[in-house]
Amino acid sequence: MMNVEKVFSFIKKKLKKEDKYIFGTVFFVGLINFFYLLTHHVLSPDGLAYGPIYKSNGWEVDLGRPLLLVVDRLRGGLVSPPVILFVSFIFISLSVLFITRIFSIKKTIPIILLSILFILFPVLSESALFIYCMDSYSIALFFSILSIYFIQKKKPIWAIFFMIGSLSLYQAYISVTLTGVFVLYLLDIVEKKDSLKEFIWNLVIVFLGLLSYLILLKVGMAIFGRSMADYKGASSFGVNTILSLPKSILHAYQDFYSYFFLDSLIYNHYYFRHLLNILLYIILFVVLFMKSKKLKMTSILLGVGTILLFPIACNIMDLIACDTTINLVTGIGFIMFYIFVLVVFERYISNINFKTIAFVLLGILTYTFMLSNNGTFMAREQTYQNYYSQMSTYLQKAKNLEGYHEELPWMFSDIIRYQADVAKASNGYLALDYETYNNFYGELETCIFVDHYFGERMVMSGLDQYHAIGETEEFKEMKLGEVRIIDGVVVVKNSPELAF
Repeated sequence: MMNVEKVFSFIKKKLKKEDKYIFGTVFFVGLINFFYLLTHHVLSPDGLAYGPIYKSNGWEVDLGRPLLLVVDRLRGGLVSPPVILFVSFIFISLSVLFITRIFSIKKTIPIILLSILFILFPVLSESALFIYCMDSYSIALFFSILSIYFIQKKKPIWAIFFMIGSLSLYQAYISVTLTGVFVLYLLDIVEKKDSLKEFIWNLVIVFLGLLSYLILLKVGMAIFGRSMADYKGASSFGVNTILSLPKSILHAYQDFYSYFFLDSLIYNHYYFRHLLNILLYIILFVVLFMKSKKLKMTSILLGVGTILLFPIACNIMDLIACDTTINLVTGIGFIMFYIFVLVVFERYISNINFKTIAFVLLGILTYTFMLSNNGTFMAREQTYQNYYSQMSTYLQKAKNLEGYHEELPWMFSDIIRYQADVAKASNGYLALDYETYNNFYGELETCIFVDHYFGERMVMSGLDQYHAIGETEEFKEMKLGEVRIIDGVVVVKNSPELAF
């Protein structure tokens, strides 16, 4: 029977001296990056509720992510941000460790830079706002990288096994495995290895992993009498997916371009990140061009073709769920581009000064990630402060009205418009959700907010009632910010006219 000493001895033999830098960097930089999130009241990115009040439930199962519930049960259903981030840091560190094994990264500076890149990557910081999922998503990241590792080691059964695990936690992480296969092949081309057949076989393994996941999911759903949620086209995977391929492929290229150079998927221009990306692309293509001079024309054409297909691999979710679009939670595949850049710089730039400049640019880029991550946390906390203040005022005004009681329905003439001061310095994804859900659809967000923070019951009026009250003379004569009871409804006039 293996005792504790033998376990630690085994781990010590497997770990290299440089691996300590991975864990040390991830935990140290991670603590700095997430300190604001741990010490302030930061709302979830797409709603008004504080992240820890959410838990995994049947909705995740219907989305095809049943292992989220398993992870939730393993921590007893407790949603503790410090505990979840601690567990996440461990799996992110392990992910970095296996990346160094896959791509033979052995020097200290690239290892530290890689560790910083992972822990500061905006996708993971945005995921942390869904804190109840953060540990699950970190495990999904680890499993997806393990699948690359076993593909490289020519152990397809293990690769498929970990792909199923990753997909069962979050389907978007298939992009990590797929782009990892592309990066391995591109590096083989640069190093004059004839591995086209291996590349095609590796793509078959990825497909078999996806197919195995879908079959097991369908069987499981049938056994337990559940059905996939109709969410962004994922439930209709099949003929519709194939028919939508031309549009989806175009969408994948648009998303790839947007991520690096525009402000739609992530805010780039505020931190001049688009310029940093341009410089990284220039250096990358210069290095690859210099290496291509020693390659056969066939290899060059294969390399160019693989590069042109890379955006599709990176945004594969655009093809799988044809009604979706990549965002800063589903866009984890983008991290493999930066890994490719780092590996190319480390392996193929011989001039120490040129390499230093390239690594400094990567370092500056990761620093902008830290800034925009914290800008996001601050924007969501400011949103909470503003919304709490305004709802407190409206509730107090309502309670002072004659005839008020908590059974009365509410209506707001419009959304509460508020822009956090630091919103422009955030990642951009959902951090600008200061125009919050408080219309007649408010049951999903405002009612939860009022119940959680004020202990008050709030229900919203129906849409017909909303329009009918908006036509009354009493509503039209109300002043902005005034609260009245009209036809048995608590009416908040926060706009001159109805929004709908």
